[in-house]
Amino acid sequence: MHTPLAGRMVAIRRKLKVGWLSTVSVVTTVLLVALVTPVGLSEPAGATPPPTPAQAQKLLVQLNKQATKLGQQYAALVQQVVLADQWLKVLNKQTAVYGAAVDAMRTQVAKLAVAAYEQEGMNSPLALLLTASPQHLLSKASILNELSGADRAQIDQYLSANRTLATAVRMTIRIRARILRLKHGLGKRLKVLIALNRREGNLLPLLTLKQLATGGHAYLNPLREVSGLSPERADMGVDFAGAGPVYAIGAGVVTEAMGCCSGWPGGGWITYQLTDGPAVGEVVYLAEDVIPTVQAGQTVTPHTVIGRMFYGGDGIETGWAMLDSASSESELPEAGGIGGAGPFPTAIGVNFDYLLQALGVPAAPNSGQSTSGFVPSRYLINWAKELR
Repeated sequence: MHTPLAGRMVAIRRKLKVGWLSTVSVVTTVLLVALVTPVGLSEPAGATPPPTPAQAQKLLVQLNKQATKLGQQYAALVQQVVLADQWLKVLNKQTAVYGAAVDAMRTQVAKLAVAAYEQEGMNSPLALLLTASPQHLLSKASILNELSGADRAQIDQYLSANRTLATAVRMTIRIRARILRLKHGLGKRLKVLIALNRREGNLLPLLTLKQLATGGHAYLNPLREVSGLSPERADMGVDFAGAGPVYAIGAGVVTEAMGCCSGWPGGGWITYQLTDGPAVGEVVYLAEDVIPTVQAGQTVTPHTVIGRMFYGGDGIETGWAMLDSASSESELPEAGGIGGAGPFPTAIGVNFDYLLQALGVPAAPNSGQSTSGFVPSRYLINWAKELR
C-alpha cells in the first residue's frame, strides 16, 4: 500500500537511480588531474619566462574548459547527494511510522503470548516478542505458530508490519552507504576544481584590461534587479531591504528551498552549493522575507532567479552556510559559534560582504567595524582580486 510518504520515496528513488547511472566515475577525475597537472606557472626561478597576455588568455580558456567540464560532473554528484538526502529523510519518516505500528501491535500480541503462557506454561513467544529487532523476530517467526490459532490474523498482521519495518531499515542502511560513496567522489573532484581555479586566478594579473573585460568571471551580482535595495548590516551574513528577484551568485546546485518554517524571520530558507569559481564547494544561503523559486536538486547559474524578496519586517539575509545547509556558517565553532544574538558583525559575515562588494553590491554600513569570531581558512580569498 502506498502512503503519501511511500509515494514520495518512489519518486525520489527513480530520480536517484537515473542520476546515479549518469554519474562520472572517479577514474575520470584521475584522468583530468593528469590532464591539467602539466600546464602551470610554477616553473623554477630562471626557467621559462612568464607567458604573454595572449598566451595567458589562451591558457585561461583551456583551464576554463577543463574547469567547466569538471564542474558539471561535480554538480551532477551534488545533485545525487541532495536526492539521496531527500530519500533518506523520507525513509526515516516511513521507518518511524512502521516502527510505531509494530510497537502498537507488539503490545497486543504480547498479551496473547502472556495469556498462552499462563494457560499452557509456554514462555518462548513471550521472550521473542520482547526483542527490539524486527529481523530477529522474523527469523524466529515459527515460534509464534505455537500461539492460539484463533489469533492467527492478528499475528499475521504483526509479522507483516515487522517485514515492512525490516525492509525500510535495510533500505536506510543502503542509502546511507550510497551517500558516503557520493561524498567521497565529491571530495576528489573538489580538490581538482580548487586547483584549477587557483591557477586561473594566477593568470588574471597577466591579462590586459581589454582581455579581462571580455573574459568575464564566474560570479555575478545576485541583487542586481532588486528594487529599492538598501544594505542594512553585516551580522551572521549580510542584511538587505528591498523587493524583487534574487539570483544565484554562480553556478551551483540547490540543496534546500523552504518557503516557511525554517526558523528564520519571514520563513524563507534557500541554500545552494557552488560548483564553479573561487568559492567552489562552499554553500550560500538566502533567508528571511524571501519566496523560493527553485527546488532542492535543481542546478542554477548566475542567471537563475532562486527567490523573490518582498517588503517584510526583516528584509533578506544572505551569507555563507554550513556545508550541510543546516544554518549559517557563523554558528559553527570554526567561525566563532555566533548565532542570532550576536555579537555583530561576524568576521564570516563581513567576508561575504566583501564578496558582494566585489560583485558591485553596496557595502553594509557596519562592514568596516571590528568583527567577532573568525574566518575559516578556506574563505580567506581576496575577492576583489579573484573576481576582477
